[in-house]
Amino acid sequence: MGLNSTIMSLKEEKSFRLISVSDIHGGLYLFKRLIEKVEFKRSDYLVIIGDFIEKGRFNKETLSYIRELSKKDNVIVLAGNCEAFVASLVLEKYNSQKLIRYIKYKTHKSIFDEWIKELNINIYEISGKYLQNILLTNYKDDIEFLGSLPVALELEDFIFVHAGISEKMYWKKSSLKTFLYCEQFYKKDNKSGKTVVVGHWPASNYKDYTINCDSIIDTEKKIICIDGGYNVKKIAQINALIIEKTNQIYNIYNESADEFDKYIVKEGSFGTKEIPQKIRWPNNKIEIIKRRKEFSVCKRVDTGELINIKNEVIELGSEGYYCNQDYQEYYLTTYRGQVIDVVNIYGNYALARLDGEYGWIKKDLIEKL
Repeated sequence: MGLNSTIMSLKEEKSFRLISVSDIHGGLYLFKRLIEKVEFKRSDYLVIIGDFIEKGRFNKETLSYIRELSKKDNVIVLAGNCEAFVASLVLEKYNSQKLIRYIKYKTHKSIFDEWIKELNINIYEISGKYLQNILLTNYKDDIEFLGSLPVALELEDFIFVHAGISEKMYWKKSSLKTFLYCEQFYKKDNKSGKTVVVGHWPASNYKDYTINCDSIIDTEKKIICIDGGYNVKKIAQINALIIEKTNQIYNIYNESADEFDKYIVKEGSFGTKEIPQKIRWPNNKIEIIKRRKEFSVCKRVDTGELINIKNEVIELGSEGYYCNQDYQEYYLTTYRGQVIDVVNIYGNYALARLDGEYGWIKKDLIEKL
């Protein structure tokens, strides 16, 4: 059995509400919270555009839940690179050794971890072919479901696909690799004539001056990027793109869910006046100039700029020091009584979000609600 490359079409109503979600990455309970938040109902369409497994904690449960959702006639589930990759490792016999290598050397959580634990298998004592067979014997329906997912959905004015489409006029001739793995689609030309909704590449990666993970809705380029970076970035969320059509007019907006705690500001403070350019992968390499207790003075390798970086987000890799998450030297301006979202506490400072922007605030100025 090979991977599916089907492009679906949907005969839409004159008026409808469509909810699109991508890159859930094993975040079942946050996904459920998001679906509840947007009040998904029987009259809506729900389009899941891939990567609902891998990298998170609840891959097996997420797969089971989405399989059940897919049985509803108003729910469409598309393949992402993660679903296609997992399916290909098991279904394609020549991938038997690749399957073993992936499980041994991957750097993130995987549905294979959950399956292997459940079957009580020691992968160091079996062959790849044996593992393929035993996984198919026990999880055949799940694996074939992953391999059977269509790659794109076409509406009158929209295309939904995990990663992107070809820059050629006839987009349906795009390769399977383009549909599932296209990088930085937002920086490419969209010649389809329709608005293309994609995940795969976190929307915040395209933003130079904010760590905000909300969807990018670009009506000029006709590209919408909805990957909130969940279980890929440390500052992340799951996004839901809402498309409401009434009398041929579209209302398009973003909703999201995250796992941040809410705090109240006990005492206000003045922060940074201008928002600086952020550090992000792959331009996240730094040199430490001077070690300090909370923030060390560092030089950005890409620009030569000096910047104060919180010690807890500095890591040493094989090529030197780097910043392990999207980062800005930015301090929030707050007023007493404001409610803020706190991503994490690092030493005497909290990394928090206020009005869509992320920055630092002293932890003794805030109190958890």
